[in-house]
Amino acid sequence: MLGLYTLPQWVLLFFSYGFLGWVWESGYVSVRQKHWVNRGFLHGPVIPIYGFGAVAILALCAPVAGSLPMLFFSGMFWATALEYATGWAMERMFHVRYWDYSKEKWNLNGYICLMASLCWGVFSVLLLRVIQPPVAGVVTGLSGPAAAMLAAALTLTFAADVIASTREALDLRRLLEQLSASREQIARLQRRLEIAGVFLQQDARDALDGLRKEGERAAGVVSLRLEAARERRRRMLWQMSRQLEQLRREGKLHPGLAGPDQKAIQRELSAMHRRTDEMYRRAARVLQRNPGSTTSLHPEAMEELRTLTGSEQ
Repeated sequence: MLGLYTLPQWVLLFFSYGFLGWVWESGYVSVRQKHWVNRGFLHGPVIPIYGFGAVAILALCAPVAGSLPMLFFSGMFWATALEYATGWAMERMFHVRYWDYSKEKWNLNGYICLMASLCWGVFSVLLLRVIQPPVAGVVTGLSGPAAAMLAAALTLTFAADVIASTREALDLRRLLEQLSASREQIARLQRRLEIAGVFLQQDARDALDGLRKEGERAAGVVSLRLEAARERRRRMLWQMSRQLEQLRREGKLHPGLAGPDQKAIQRELSAMHRRTDEMYRRAARVLQRNPGSTTSLHPEAMEELRTLTGSEQ
């Protein structure tokens, strides 16, 4: 099967099926979300796993294409293996699951499930028996130079999209890590104060609660919502700093403990300002394209980030 197409033609087949997969996913998710969703990891109308899955099925399942059961199970196996490997690798790289079958029956680590695998099997049969002949007719109908130029142009555009989308995904990972670390640091400081017999004043406690359920919608303007959240966090940290200093002066807290705690507060204030609005916007674009994404490492941070950026499911 590999020898039936030239390299540019294989590239065009990849983009053709990546596009068809994007049409299917975006349409399906948009209906479920009741608004348009540009589904996928990338900005452009391509979902790579569909492109790679189709190419793998075309290349690996052609020898058994004459047998319907063999085609079904062979396609199901290879596509499921690709889905598992891709999901595992992306979670390790970005700390986010861009699809999650954990709530489905007969799933394996949330990356694959029986129903999705059966769908891959059906797709494999449709691909080789129904879809591929007309798609191949269009692709092979292009002249060699035309196919090469189109494949090169699409590849360059795709590469630029991958770079930009990866940057957004890494921003999302950094924000999740930083927000989780911030929560842990604030909880540690709060415990320190409570052990010393000092409890946060009501306005600071309200600020702490607001980190989880940010109320300001600010007419949907993300930058105003983020600034409101920063102000709440600043107020809470300043309150903690004053109370730690008061405990130190009263001799209720050892100076060796007060100093590191004050430095921790200053580091948190600095880190808060390094989390720019643009980082939040880039991360929000990832969440908007992947409304069903989850994270097992930073669930509370994900909830906070969705609320702050208006990306609630």
